Amino acid sequence: MYVVIPGVLPVGCFPIYLTLYQTSNAGDYDQYGCLKRFNALSARHNSLLQSKVTSLQGKYPYAKIMYADFYSHVFDMVKSPASYGFSTNLRACCGAGGGKYNYQNGARCGMSGASACGNPSSSLSWDGIHLTEAAYKKIADGWVNGPYCHPAILS
Repeated sequence: MYVVIPGVLPVGCFPIYLTLYQTSNAGDYDQYGCLKRFNALSARHNSLLQSKVTSLQGKYPYAKIMYADFYSHVFDMVKSPASYGFSTNLRACCGAGGGKYNYQNGARCGMSGASACGNPSSSLSWDGIHLTEAAYKKIADGWVNGPYCHPAILS
């Protein structure tokens, strides 16, 4: 039996949250421009989840129960986008919002006036809510081959 249990993403780095919960207090943001309180919630959730997964792994040694780490991989992409082939990390590729994050709830991707960037593969965020296909491919590779799935799916 194989079970992959994914954690949650660093939502404090997503254009939707960065736009909707924007603040003028620089202390609300980390050094990468992400909202600390949302990422702290994601990290806490993942810590508790990892603990439960470890418990299940011990309880069911005949099953391959894997924790898939969304948070660390995506946060690594945010911290060092060029290392992953991205030229932008906190800005949505597709939208009509303009501004720092190219996200506006009433002008999301697919709505009138919205458009996609010229090269979606160079962006981490597709529409401010979802990652791009290129980002998900990197995540899948990290889960299948490691090091972002514990144990790696193909280990």
